[in-house]
Amino acid sequence: MPILDIVIPEEIGDVEECVIVTWLKKEGDNINKEDTLLIIQAEKVSFDVPAPASGKVAALLAEQGEVVKRGQVVARLDATALPETESPAPAAPPPPAREVRASPVAKRLAREHSIDLAQVSGSGDGGRITEKDVLAFVEAQQSAQSAPSPSPAREVRASPVAKRLAREHNIDLARVPGSGDGGRITEKDVQAFIEAGAAIQSPTEEKATQPQEETIPLVGMRAAIARHMHQSLQSMAQLTLHTEADVTELVALYERLKQQLSLTYTDLIVRACALALRRHSHLNATLDEQAIRLLSQVNIGVAVALDSGLVVPVISQADQKNLSGLVQSRRRLVERARAGQLTAEEMSGGTFTVTNLGTYDIDGFTPIINPPEAAILGIGRIVEKVVVHQGKVAQRAMMTLSLTFDHRLVDGAPAAAFLQTIKQLLEEPTELED
Repeated sequence: MPILDIVIPEEIGDVEECVIVTWLKKEGDNINKEDTLLIIQAEKVSFDVPAPASGKVAALLAEQGEVVKRGQVVARLDATALPETESPAPAAPPPPAREVRASPVAKRLAREHSIDLAQVSGSGDGGRITEKDVLAFVEAQQSAQSAPSPSPAREVRASPVAKRLAREHNIDLARVPGSGDGGRITEKDVQAFIEAGAAIQSPTEEKATQPQEETIPLVGMRAAIARHMHQSLQSMAQLTLHTEADVTELVALYERLKQQLSLTYTDLIVRACALALRRHSHLNATLDEQAIRLLSQVNIGVAVALDSGLVVPVISQADQKNLSGLVQSRRRLVERARAGQLTAEEMSGGTFTVTNLGTYDIDGFTPIINPPEAAILGIGRIVEKVVVHQGKVAQRAMMTLSLTFDHRLVDGAPAAAFLQTIKQLLEEPTELED
């Protein structure tokens, strides 16, 4: 009986460990060749592990949420040919099904929740179904299932005085026993209910409104982020510099260019960083054992916040791209990140990172370096302020820039000079268009 080992593949990047996010089959289940058996995650990138042959799942040797190593056997597959069933009599051809376009993450979620994607409305390009669409569908189903069925309300008969008294004290008359003819509620009945200290909200309702504790397992992407950030702070001498830039002209440039390009302020800032890194090569560096290695390529990572955590796709050779090229590269990477389609290659090789919290009304913060890079730039919101400009009081658009750098590689003065260059490029942004 041929038994095949299912191992963690070599294609998980440079790391030796990964996390089992979920098993899509259990022991005893049948599976077809190339169908996904499990999903793993290594350094914030998810990988589907397919079955190498058709057969039956003989054993699962690791649990969901468990950390496993590259090459480790995590399951066994009984690859004996599945018994064939008699072919049914040919039936009339079914009507052609509409084409369902969905992201890999959306398909995975649909499988996990046994959802027919044909029932889900897509909000992506051309009606493509995204992770958010499937989650909204699941939430709607759960809400419909958990909604209590309305029970037929009993007829409430009460005197006018009893009704008025009930309204004044916010009392539900359906809960008041009636002593009048045929169970009719009288003023005396409502008064007795009030004196008994009964409240409109029942104890079970009060209990239901109490907040419940929740435990979130530290696995998958969250565990990778925790490990990565802890390693960063433990292994580097990190220091953060802050400055404020007058970005009034940058705002004007953005308003003009957005008529031609679907750009963001992040695109303009990435462009400024790419130009500044050419002039300040010590910020585009890494520590290689006992030597500082100045890197030849400028590859800028852009932090993207997802519901499941933070990912940093990398724009390769950012200094070789014009503004239009940067916009296209960033948009494509962000779309792939939100669709769960980023590859390990698109997440690696960064030499510098930009993270923008301006959309969350944050002014300044202390970003943590993404190892093995030497620095990271944090971007705050744009705020209209009254300042002295060219000797006169004026209202100007101001932005806080926060540069965290590794003091082992770079001293304070060179780091400050780099931040000053970025500030100048944003304040006089004509060079960003080139």
